[in-house]
Amino acid sequence: MSIHTLLTKVEPEDLQDVKEFCKVDGNLEDQEITGMILSARRDIIGQVGDRIDDFFDDNWNFKYAVWIKSYHSYNNRDTSSNAMTFEIQDTYNSTINAMKDDYRYQIWLKDKEDDDDEERNEN
Repeated sequence: MSIHTLLTKVEPEDLQDVKEFCKVDGNLEDQEITGMILSARRDIIGQVGDRIDDFFDDNWNFKYAVWIKSYHSYNNRDTSSNAMTFEIQDTYNSTINAMKDDYRYQIWLKDKEDDDDEERNEN
């Protein structure tokens, strides 16, 4: 799935996965949860990078980070409350960092391959 599609559309199975992770029954809040998923994806892709269009396809860390971010947004959506709020879990941050490492490595491999191709073409 392209990054553009990830940022603009939520597949029904992705919505269902997040609803199960958040322990939400019914479909009354589907629109809100869809917005939370899109927001989570935008945040994660913004932190990791968007040069590799298929990097997030079948990426368990990406899916899990979206679940965690959506869960956090769902459970902390009352911003006007005097109730205690909680920062997002360390699990989320470590998952993002793991993706950043994988992403940087793939970019490095791609750049190295491009450099090798240029050297071959020059010779």
